[in-house]
Amino acid sequence: MYTYEQIKTYFDRINYHGGMERSVGNLTAMHRLHLLYIPYENLDLLNDVPLSLAEEDLYDKIITKRRGGYCFELQGVFCHLLKSLGYSVAQYAGRFMDEPWHIQMRRHRILVVSLNGKRYVCDVGVRSESPRVPLELVENRVQSDSISEYRYEKDSFYGWVLMQKERNKDWKPLIGFTEEPQIDDDFIMPSFYCEKHPDSTFNKFMKISIFTDDSNKTIVGDVFGVYSDAIVKERYKIKSNEEAMNILAVVFGIEVPKNYRTRI
Repeated sequence: MYTYEQIKTYFDRINYHGGMERSVGNLTAMHRLHLLYIPYENLDLLNDVPLSLAEEDLYDKIITKRRGGYCFELQGVFCHLLKSLGYSVAQYAGRFMDEPWHIQMRRHRILVVSLNGKRYVCDVGVRSESPRVPLELVENRVQSDSISEYRYEKDSFYGWVLMQKERNKDWKPLIGFTEEPQIDDDFIMPSFYCEKHPDSTFNKFMKISIFTDDSNKTIVGDVFGVYSDAIVKERYKIKSNEEAMNILAVVFGIEVPKNYRTRI
C-alpha cells in the first residue's frame, strides 16, 4: 500500500487536485488525468531492460522516474493507487478483439471497482482511443466519455464485451473479459510473453501513446500520428533516432538514456 506521501506524489504526477475520499467523481477525475499525463510506452522492452510488476518497482518507474509503461504496468500502478485509497478493486484478464479473424490470448489487465453498490471498469492501459472515464459494468446501456459512445454486451465465450462507437462510425468490439479473479502474479506470465516471445510485437518497435482532451497522439514503429474526431489528423515518418528522442521528450514527456534504441 502506498503511504500518504507516495499518494500525494502520485497525484502531482497526474496533476490531480481532488480529494482522497472514495467517490465516482474522484475516480473519474483520476482516470481521465492518468491518460493525459502518463504515457503508454514500451521502450524498456526494446532495450532489453527487464520489467517488474512489483508494486514498489512500478511506482519507482512510473511515478518517481516519471516514465510510462504498457498495460500490465499502467493498470498495475493505478490498481495499487486505488487500493491504497481504500477502493475495492477486482482484477480480470481480458482479450483484445481488434483482429476479428482470430481469437487472441488473454493479455490485458482489467480493473473493476466496486463503489456504492455499482461496478466500474477502469482502464488507463490502452494506447488507442478507448474509454477516458470509468464505465459502469451494466449490459446494453450506452455510456459516453464525450469522445465516443460505449456499451457492454454479453457473449458466451468472451464474457463482457466492450463495444465502441466513434463519431460517424459503426459499433465495434474492443475487448472482452470473463470474471475469474486474478492476483497480481497472474499477469507476470502474459507480460513476459509480450516482453520476450519472438512472436510478440511489443519487443519489435515503438508503441507510444498519450491522450489530450480531444485527441490521441501515438508513435507506432517510426510513424507519429494524431487521431481526433475518429480520423487521423496528422501523420509523418520519423527519420532518425535523434528525432524520435526529441518527440518522445517534447510530446510524450518521456526521458530515457541517450543510448536507448527506438527500434530493433
